[in-house]
Amino acid sequence: MSQHWDSLYSQTQDLYGISPNHFIQQIADQIPIVGKTLAIAEGEGRNILYLADKARRQNDSFSAEIWDYSKVALQHLSAKAQDAGFDFTLRNIDLSDVEWPRERYQNVMCVYGHFNENTQFKVLTGIRQSLTDNGWFIGELYSKEQIHYRTGGPKDINYLYDPMLILSVFKNDHLHHFYVGEQERYEGKLHNGKCHVIQFAIQVQK
Repeated sequence: MSQHWDSLYSQTQDLYGISPNHFIQQIADQIPIVGKTLAIAEGEGRNILYLADKARRQNDSFSAEIWDYSKVALQHLSAKAQDAGFDFTLRNIDLSDVEWPRERYQNVMCVYGHFNENTQFKVLTGIRQSLTDNGWFIGELYSKEQIHYRTGGPKDINYLYDPMLILSVFKNDHLHHFYVGEQERYEGKLHNGKCHVIQFAIQVQK
């Protein structure tokens, strides 16, 4: 699987475009995304670079750690971060087999990080474990309904998300924003048109 993603990122620079995800832009204007931030399945870094730049312009404290399956995507992100003057921690990680830290991050971001159903549960519970009290889990994912839209994302429905899984893992936490429905997305070569998403900004209560 890593060879698949390395090949895609090798063939196309900025595979998902250079602009941050629209929801990430929206939610970053509503809540302060500051402090130690983990971005998973972040690819070439369009979202974390946006958040880091926003924090710098506002003189907010911000540090970033990025986990991704593709070494090529991380190489592209490293070059972009260096050009922008950011010192990120980059880790080549398979999220199906990772030991999650306890209460390390103030924020965890996941934008279109899609895995099989067993890994989805491991990742979501790991994210909750890794967040500090009052930390934020933010992101946008394709729901299982996306299988009918064919405008991006996995072709296997088992790699798409049931919103109830997210709600079950974060059932004791504060749902600042939770939306399931249609959006228009135009992000590089692979996300184009009307799609069915799950958006969330969840503040954990430990």
